[in-house]
Amino acid sequence: MSPALLSAVYRFVAVYPEDATPSLVGREIIDCRFPVIAMGGNQREGQIGQDRNSKPLRIAYLALVEIDVANACSVHTRELAEHLAASGHEVMLIMPKPMHAQAWRGISHVWVRWWGFSQLRHLAFCVESAWRLILLYRRRSFDALYVREMPRHYPFLPALTQWLNLPLFVEVNGWLLEELRLEGVPAGALESAKRRQQALFQAAAGILVSTVGNADKVEAHYGIPRRQIVVQELGTNTEHFSPGDKPASRTAIGLSPDWLIVLFAGSFNPHHDLGTLLEAFARMAAVEGRARLVLVGHGALWNSVRARREALGLADRVLMPGNVPYGRVTQYFRAADIGVLPLTASNVKQRNGAIALKLWDYMAAGLPVVVTDFPSTPSASLLADKAAVVPPEDPDAMAKTFDNLLGSTSKRARLAKAGLNYVRQHRTWRQAAAETADFIAKRLHDSA
Repeated sequence: MSPALLSAVYRFVAVYPEDATPSLVGREIIDCRFPVIAMGGNQREGQIGQDRNSKPLRIAYLALVEIDVANACSVHTRELAEHLAASGHEVMLIMPKPMHAQAWRGISHVWVRWWGFSQLRHLAFCVESAWRLILLYRRRSFDALYVREMPRHYPFLPALTQWLNLPLFVEVNGWLLEELRLEGVPAGALESAKRRQQALFQAAAGILVSTVGNADKVEAHYGIPRRQIVVQELGTNTEHFSPGDKPASRTAIGLSPDWLIVLFAGSFNPHHDLGTLLEAFARMAAVEGRARLVLVGHGALWNSVRARREALGLADRVLMPGNVPYGRVTQYFRAADIGVLPLTASNVKQRNGAIALKLWDYMAAGLPVVVTDFPSTPSASLLADKAAVVPPEDPDAMAKTFDNLLGSTSKRARLAKAGLNYVRQHRTWRQAAAETADFIAKRLHDSA
């Protein structure tokens, strides 16, 4: 966006009737080589320390996330925003208007009315978000703008933040270009996405990346200095995901108390190797009649996974309940005997490890976890005594691990205890929010 156009938007906002602006629902309660914030309790070289004496921040949080759908994006956004607010920071959330009125704990909201995933509606969301941000900033300045990276970035966000002199912080979960490639996006569109990604990253005062591998890419592909990148390995809600009454949970969702249940909860997208998971389960289920696989979630691979389930003759052994609301998904966690995180080999290499949001949720629920990883990654040593680690895309190894764990209550209990203790000490959303705020404060101080 040119300075002239930005000025025009600003002039429009300046004369926009006050009573036509969105109401702000405030504080209403309804229902390695980079700094790495994780991997244990002791600070490592280059790790960001937590300055509890730093002043509260005023953060504008901008995200094109459809919160009526219970997916990882909406959950992550809500948990991080609420825990930033709970830590004493002021958070203004700018998001698409949901179908059902709601507000989040301690958060002020601006709901954007015009939005969608078509190109035109996406642009409409960007324009409305921009002028509302300008209006809010005109009333009272923010310390930082926090943005979730999206497939189509706000086309004028770098220019807008520069014009407002508003420090920009970008959150990166997954490597967007690889995800678009797997979806079959044409080469021209991929190149355009790369240019937009480069502009966004180069405009940022700081970039928070969820994996070491993606941090490497941010530096190597775009020349972003290391001091501007931090690996923030997210967290889990240990009050929401917690061990519970297994028999009662099974009764509530219609699962037999006699079954041995392996749970996958996540997106049916290419980075989750559901093909290998089905093959492994088929081999284990052939010798264990009580075994059941429950696949909670939805996504691009839904139809192919269902077809593969039928081809393997597992229609009555593999349950696919689809998307389950965040408030009820814990029943599936408490009903399960094992959680599984089956990442593809290429995804493990891209991440340089097997750290993912769902891993922490499984552990917080007291589940032993089977996860795919390579022994050479930074996460391998962390997970060695907290999860059952198997090579990616190896159904035999996964099947043997399932059989081993399901046949030993003591082994399951040992892994479950180790994982639960770890997340309670190191990977709660409260800790993730504090680490995020500390990194923002440090970058603002260093840039002053």
